[in-house]
Order: sequence, then structure tokens, then C-alpha cells
Amino acid sequence: MNSTPLQLTMRAVRKSDYWIALPVDAPIRGGVSGDTLAELYEEVEAAKHFILDAPAEAEIVVTYLYEVDGVPPTVLETYRELRAQRDQVTTRLGESAREAVAALRAAGISVRDSAALLELSKSRVDQLSA
Repeated sequence: MNSTPLQLTMRAVRKSDYWIALPVDAPIRGGVSGDTLAELYEEVEAAKHFILDAPAEAEIVVTYLYEVDGVPPTVLETYRELRAQRDQVTTRLGESAREAVAALRAAGISVRDSAALLELSKSRVDQLSA
């Protein structure tokens, strides 16, 4: 049975020499900490079902809101949004390239000419046609 995953938002705050993550709008107010973000993520993963008072089998998607002194939140938000958009475009570009190579090959266009038309290397066209 596939159900909608639960959402957990954590506010990650950088203290002098460690990170602390505090739940936003969750039944449990206590947070977790770690010396690095990697450690913090592990602690959140270990505690997320407890924080939401959810059964162990429940899927929980965690979103982080970061607070770093001297860094406006919009700087990180803008970067993450643009990176997500780039990743979506990269995926679509790869799909489009494979489709274009297949269409050109079906039309009898050589690898060399396909590469020139798509502004790709011949080896990349070969990879896309495999």
C-alpha cells in the first residue's frame, strides 16, 4: 500500500561549533544536534518518526530550513531553486538529445553530421545512440 509520505520540516541552525535542528510545527519540540551537517542529517533520520509520533513503517520526507548567521536565507533558497531547475533541464536535455539522435539516425544522417547538427562530439552521439 502506497500512501502519501509524511512531511517534516526542520530548522537547522549553526551554533558556534555545532548544528542543531528543531522541528517546525511538529508534536515534539525537542531537536537534535551534530558537529557537522552530515551528523545532523543522521540524527534527524534516527529521530524523525519519534518527532512526528509516526509508526516506524511510515515514509517521512524531511525538508530543512537553514539559518546561518551572516547569510541571508534567500541566498541558499535561490541557489537550491536554481540548482533544482538546472537538474530538471539537464534531464530534459538528455532525453531530447537521445530523441534527436534516434531521429537523425533513422533519417540516415551520419554520426559526424548528427554531431555537427546537435553541437555534440561524435563520441557523445555514439553514446546517445547506444
